[in-house]
Amino acid sequence: MHLVSPIIRWISLCWILLGLLGCINAYDPNLTLDANLVVVSGIVTDLNEGQTISLSRSRSNADSSNVSVPIQRAHVTVLINGTTRETLIEVLPGTYQFPSDFRGKVGNTYQLRFQTTEGTVYESSVETMVSVPPIQRVYDQFTPQGPRKTADGLSIPANDVYLDMQDPADGRNFYLWRWRLYELQTWCATCQQGRYVVRDIGPVGAGPIDIIGCIRDSTLGTTNLFDYPCRGLCWDIFYNTDIDAFSDVYTNGQPQVGHKVASIPIYQRDPALIVVEQLSISANAYRYYRLFADQVQNTGTLADSPPAPISGNIRNVTNAAENVIGYFFASSVAVGRHKIKRQDVNTGLFQGLFYAINGRAPRLETSQPGSSPFGGSASSALCIPSSSRTDQLPPGWNE
Repeated sequence: MHLVSPIIRWISLCWILLGLLGCINAYDPNLTLDANLVVVSGIVTDLNEGQTISLSRSRSNADSSNVSVPIQRAHVTVLINGTTRETLIEVLPGTYQFPSDFRGKVGNTYQLRFQTTEGTVYESSVETMVSVPPIQRVYDQFTPQGPRKTADGLSIPANDVYLDMQDPADGRNFYLWRWRLYELQTWCATCQQGRYVVRDIGPVGAGPIDIIGCIRDSTLGTTNLFDYPCRGLCWDIFYNTDIDAFSDVYTNGQPQVGHKVASIPIYQRDPALIVVEQLSISANAYRYYRLFADQVQNTGTLADSPPAPISGNIRNVTNAAENVIGYFFASSVAVGRHKIKRQDVNTGLFQGLFYAINGRAPRLETSQPGSSPFGGSASSALCIPSSSRTDQLPPGWNE
């Protein structure tokens, strides 16, 4: 039985959905031949965390597959209340970061503006940050027949996650939900035709260890894989891949009870932590997300793409005919954390997160003949932090 397909689809869609919901990479649609579109991803929030704007160019031609190229060395600013201008710094290719102490504020207006190295200037509409009601409760329910299936057609059990909130009665409200999931990972490195090597700097057994990483070993076959367990606690991070936008046009002022935000496939019996974020968006942003969701999520398969690029609220100031992909907006964010304990899981075949991601069981390193000029072969590997992995205890894990 092969579980890799569902989770690979889950991870891959994060790259497709424009970075709209918190993923790092930008949407790269299967565009018409010779397309060359600017793609913008960015949300100003009042969360106490670093905030970025991502700029890229999505290209497609008759001789190659679609390629997303970061827009580098652009001059990127955000205008606040029409008077104060924040300048963003490029920290990764195509990723521009606000100052570390920047936080959005309810009632303020924000407008993105950037200029490429070619001199082309783009700007967004002016967006106002509005307040968002709190999430009252996040909870889960075990279901033995989850929406995902194994390669042989068997349903994978899931934890369905819901939230409760009270919609204000003071006018029309539009919401967007996004989430990220922390799953315990016990395997931290894989070496192909190589071995994971550490060097004991000394004093031996008591001093610091220099992690060299995977070192090629020509005595091994080119397809040989060795896997190394984590040296300490490690969590893999997954993000939502569906767009969940909602209008209170028919439920204004009513409590929203049991709004389903996620269905988490169960690949292991270990507990997990889900962090749900509730954003308040404008009517125009809501229409954009609904149209985007209808074209991306309802086309049938992972390989399908929108029939046409969808313009957002960003324009070329000298060429209104240029189609720019993405939507820049500002939102206050309400956060709810929930520990999925999985104590009521009573059915399913759980082969672990490693198997779900890689489609195979881990293979421990065999003994190494002789000595290595780099040091001893490692029995375990470090958990390397990234956007999809952390070695830090997630807030809420012990609650």
